[in-house]
Amino acid sequence: MKKYYFIYLIWLLPVYFIYQFGYQATTYFGIQNTYENGESYIATVTDFDIKQIAAQTNGYVVIRFTTSEDEVIERQLGLPVQMAQVIMDSELIPIRYNTNSFKPIVLMPTYELQQSVIKVNLGVTAIGLIATIIIALFGSRYAYRKIRYGEEKLQIERVDGDHEYEKA
Repeated sequence: MKKYYFIYLIWLLPVYFIYQFGYQATTYFGIQNTYENGESYIATVTDFDIKQIAAQTNGYVVIRFTTSEDEVIERQLGLPVQMAQVIMDSELIPIRYNTNSFKPIVLMPTYELQQSVIKVNLGVTAIGLIATIIIALFGSRYAYRKIRYGEEKLQIERVDGDHEYEKA
């Protein structure tokens, strides 16, 4: 009976999807906040690389810029291949910077693409959340029945009659 308690661990999947949805939503609003309230700068690209590992391609860009307070900031930003293609040949990139935002740097050429990618991520995460909640509910009902009422006892009866076999 105790083995059925492990089925309740399926609720970790919806918890993960809730966390992922929250992260994506926070990222989306952080990007919007930086875009609307951040300061505009021109960043210099100091390094750029695209890597292909198996069927997945992604890359990074290292940018450097000086704020209005004469603070030099250098950051490495991860980029999916779609965003990397937009800025691949750029030596200077217009950015928005807001230190108080969840995502303090927004690359202006990739802003629209970044927003649409996050919206897709939110949609996929919401669908995953709904699906795992449904599965978890059915799994919990199954576990509850097995814990409460026990397993079905199978009784095997011979239906072909009582035969005596002769020993040779």
